[in-house]
Amino acid sequence: MNTRKVTRTLLQVVVMIAIFAALFWYIGVESLYEALLNIKVEYIVLAFLCYFGINLLFTFRLQRVLGKEGIKTSFGKTLLAQYAGMLTSDVTPGRSGYILTPLYLRDQNVPTSKSLSGILSIQTIEFLAKVAGGIGAVFFLIQVVPAENWQQFQAATGIDGLLLAGIGISLMLTGAILLAAITWSQRALNLFNRVANWRFLKRFAGGLVGKLEEFRESSQKNSKAIPEVIVLTLACWVLKGFEWYFLALALGISLGLSPFLTWLAFFLIHPLVTALGFVPITPAGAGVQEFGIVAILGLLVVDPAMAGALGAFAVLARGILILQDLIGVPKIVKSTSGIALSRTKPAEPASEMPIRKT
Repeated sequence: MNTRKVTRTLLQVVVMIAIFAALFWYIGVESLYEALLNIKVEYIVLAFLCYFGINLLFTFRLQRVLGKEGIKTSFGKTLLAQYAGMLTSDVTPGRSGYILTPLYLRDQNVPTSKSLSGILSIQTIEFLAKVAGGIGAVFFLIQVVPAENWQQFQAATGIDGLLLAGIGISLMLTGAILLAAITWSQRALNLFNRVANWRFLKRFAGGLVGKLEEFRESSQKNSKAIPEVIVLTLACWVLKGFEWYFLALALGISLGLSPFLTWLAFFLIHPLVTALGFVPITPAGAGVQEFGIVAILGLLVVDPAMAGALGAFAVLARGILILQDLIGVPKIVKSTSGIALSRTKPAEPASEMPIRKT
């Protein structure tokens, strides 16, 4: 690992710690502790089961896409690969680590180009769904949140809530457009071809063109699964709404505090806030996403006494994911150790070395 990469990683960790410190100062550590002490475990279990259901649907979705390529995979092994990909995304900036999921599918002899094209196709639709949901959430918040609440929040934090939401949505939309262009646009591929064959870049990028052509051929086949991917993505979105709704009930965040804290509110708010997880200044947007959750829910829950509950919600929303994603640790260890072994060349036996006569 070079010095620049180490410095960048350390800087991201420092920024993350600073954001969390500011968040805990804002909500109060004591109120956060009290909220966690009074948690209703039965609702936490329901939230945990909802996230498990989401991962089952994610796995089935990936299997359906690979199936369009004529690739059959084991549901159990693919589920472990899914968890490994999610865990990797939990600790990488912009959640970019999920792109390593093809590595975790190698034990099923899935060609990397085919699994990568399938995952990018899925992520394109996922991003577009989050963009649509985020825009819907903004309209929802503008409609139900009084203007003075926006002003109070900005005065207390110095942050424009709508601007923060806009940044997250813009990042998601940019990622979706780029993925869609690479995956489904022949014109974009031709443009890359011309750039890659430019005299000064050919020696570096020219070799990628053949891989992209192979990738595009796979994308054309798995595009037949788009209707199924859309339906399954929406089903995951519905489950995520229930996951957050149960988490809110576990912490006493309910209709008694605001008439707008329905399941629909969490259904809409989720894609808006999780878009902040793609802000690449900290691993998986850690701290940024939590601050966004507290900020947006704080616009709906004006009771200062609930600050600890909102902070606990933000922390547990990520904690549930990481705790369950740890199921993927054995798969990560196995896959990375396999790569290390493949790169190690055994020493040639001394008995087989040619003897030089003198």
